[in-house]
This record gives sequence, C-alpha cells and structure tokens, in this order.
Amino acid sequence: MSNKCVSIITPCYNGEEFAERFFENILEQTYKNIELIFVNDGSTDRTEEIAESYINRFEQEGMKLIYIYQDNAGQAAAVNKGLEIFTGEYLMWTDSDDILDKDNVEKKVKFLEENPEYGFAMCRGRVVIEDNLDIKVDELKRIPPASEDTFFRDMILEKNVVFTPGVYMARTEAVLKAIPSRHIYESRVGQNWQMLLPLSYYFKCGYMKEELFSYVIRSDSHSRQEKSLEQVLDKLRQHNDTLTVILNEMGLSDSEYAKMLKDKLIRKEFDNAYHYKNRVLLEEKYSELKQLGKASKRDTLIYWAGKNKLIDVLYSIFKSAKRWYRSKK
Repeated sequence: MSNKCVSIITPCYNGEEFAERFFENILEQTYKNIELIFVNDGSTDRTEEIAESYINRFEQEGMKLIYIYQDNAGQAAAVNKGLEIFTGEYLMWTDSDDILDKDNVEKKVKFLEENPEYGFAMCRGRVVIEDNLDIKVDELKRIPPASEDTFFRDMILEKNVVFTPGVYMARTEAVLKAIPSRHIYESRVGQNWQMLLPLSYYFKCGYMKEELFSYVIRSDSHSRQEKSLEQVLDKLRQHNDTLTVILNEMGLSDSEYAKMLKDKLIRKEFDNAYHYKNRVLLEEKYSELKQLGKASKRDTLIYWAGKNKLIDVLYSIFKSAKRWYRSKK
C-alpha cells in the first residue's frame, strides 16, 4: 500500500458547531500521511481557537495541520490559499461540515494507485440530516456512461454529476496540469466548478462503487431557505458568469460548450419563471428559446401551463404521476 502524502484543503466560515467533529474525523482516518490545510475564511466565532487546539494532536498522530486565516473572501479564495502551498502527491478539497468514512482516504489512494489511467477518482456518498446522521435520505453518485465518458459536458449541463467535493481525490500531477497557476477563479458561488471542469477536460475520472462519504444537510443551510425569484436568478447568473470565465481561461470561449452554457441559463430562467408564475419572464424566455430553435415539446407545455390554469393543473397531475412511476421502478 502506498504511503504517499494526501493534501486536504478545507475552507471554513463560522464553523464552531462542527469544527471539532471535522478534525476528529480526519484524525480517525486509517490513512495517516495527511497534510490538512485548514483555511479560516474570516470567521467571527470560535473556529480559530478550535483549529489551533488540534495542531499538536495532528502532529502526535503523524499528520500535519496547517492553519491559515484570511479575511472573509469566499470558499474559492480560501481554496487558492491551499493550492499555493499544498505538497501532497494526492489532493482532496472538502467542506468542513461533511463527514468522511474512516477509510475514505485510504481506499481512494488504493484505487488511484491501482488505476494509473485516471487523473482523479470519485466514490459514492450518502445524504444525511444533521439531526440524525445515521439515516440516509438520498445518495450521491454518477452513473458511469456505457461508452465514451462525457464528464466535462455533463458538468456544464449539470447532468448525472456530483458537485460535493468530499467524493473526489485527484493526482497532484493532474491538478498541476489542469490548473498550472495553482489559482482558480474567485467567485462567491463555489469552488467545485473551478476545480472539476479543468480536471475533467484533461483527465479521465475513475468511479468507485463504495459509499465513503456523508453530505450533511443542516437546518440553517442557505440552500434550504425559500428564495425570491430575483435571488434565484441572481445566483443562476453568477454561476453562469463563473463557468463562462472558466471556459474563457481554458480557451473554450467560442466552443460548443459555451453555447450549451448560454442555452442552459435561458432554460433555467424559463423554468423558474414558470415555478414563480412570472408570466412576463416566461414569455420572454420562451421567445428566446424559440429564436434559438431550442424550444422542446416540454417547454411548449410549460409555457402554456404558465398561461392557463387548467393546463397548469393537468401538467401538475402529469408530473406527480411521472414521479410516482419512477419511484416504483
């Protein structure tokens, strides 16, 4: 079994509620050659105190904990702090409120050592609720394509992919080829697109069948809070801007992927216009889809459902029946 160093970069903002659990989780890993770079993103709670209290514990376990403080600048900026200095042969970037199985790191290293054709790998994960971590409410996995792997395309389309970083591990040589500057675009809407798009464009992903990770949904999570249409559209457009910058940096500004990204944004705006019953936006986005020749039968049905209450009721019944049928398969 290899004993190569694994670097883990973890941003954290106001994480005192789960920081101790996170550090204990890393300490109990069966693979010990770990360099944890923990970046405090301007926390105003006890995150710093807790992190510094673990530095000696890590040293006693033969691990290394590097603690960095930065003024609040977002997760991508925090990841950049780690990218600048990490030294391991393998790299993971994880969230501080999620949980790795004890053999997560060990099994990922073993998989990549035994499968040198892959630049990075992903395990499967489970979704749990903070109030009861033992109950699995959903799963995180990508169904491997039967033929050619379209990971990069699927990332852009958000189709059959997992964005949660705890499932991934990459070879450092792959990271440095995909991101030679050791710097990702600093957007407030995340860091996983910035890491995964370059990796998946240049390298193949290996798929592990085991569940080795728990994604924890917290009751105060921003994603669980009801948002206005304006907030939803703003976040969609921020995501779109981030992906546009990444494609531009990769020299793909005029590629089919850039066109796919533009089409995806219009369709998401259209779908949200229907969800929030905004007829003006619905009309505008449906018109754009038609002009692009991208208006499907589904889009036409949604368009008329948004304009006619009877059709809307029938469409809702159809969607419910479809979900029930899928649950029985």
